[in-house]
This record gives sequence, structure tokens and C-alpha cells, in this order.
Amino acid sequence: MRREKGFSLIEVLAALLILTLIITMSLAAFVERNKRLRQASEIILAYQALANEAEYRRRIDFAQLETSKPQFISDTKVLAPLEPFTTVVTVQKTKPAVKNVTMTVRWNGGTREAALSLMRVDTGGTNLW
Repeated sequence: MRREKGFSLIEVLAALLILTLIITMSLAAFVERNKRLRQASEIILAYQALANEAEYRRRIDFAQLETSKPQFISDTKVLAPLEPFTTVVTVQKTKPAVKNVTMTVRWNGGTREAALSLMRVDTGGTNLW
């Protein structure tokens, strides 16, 4: 018999199977990475808007906290990539001189949410410090 050089059909099929598994796993990792990067970007935008709103709410006089708008007062243009989104601000009086201000951003049909709470205390001074 003469000596034949090359790969058998089974060896070629095994190599193709291994190559297919590697490509499939790489593609899955790439898709998951992109999903997580998008989620991280969305969270960064949401918390930037929450930080902006916290500064506005910190400057409102303590007595007027409960009568202020239940939506964000600050500019929400930073949240444009998350549209449609909703913003909600709730004020709860926990003690006579203490109020909790909770600011919430919801997006992605209400499935994603970021919230920030402030505890405001009436110290008798001005609302700036």
C-alpha cells in the first residue's frame, strides 16, 4: 500500500466541531460584554441625573420639601438615551425634624431602576448648610 498523507474525515469533522465551539463561546462572551457595557452606561447616566437632582433638593427650604414637584426639577437631558423614562421624588416625614427625600429614575419599561435617598434635617439654619 502506498502511504497517503492528509487528514481523515473524522479528524476534519472533530476539528470543525472544536472550531465551532470556540467561535460560539467567543460570540456569546462578546454579546454578554456588550450587554453589560450598555447597562453600566445606563446606570452611570441615571446616577448622574440623581446627583444633579440631589443638589436641587438639598437647596429647597426644609418646610417646602413636601410641597415641591414630585418629578425632577433638574434638567433631565442627560437621561435622553434612556427614553422613555420616568422620574419620581417622594418625601416622607420620619420624625418631627427629619424628612427622607427619595429620588427614583425608571427606564426600560420600568424594569430598570436607580434610586437615591437623602435625609434632610431641620437644623434651624439656612438650606445651604
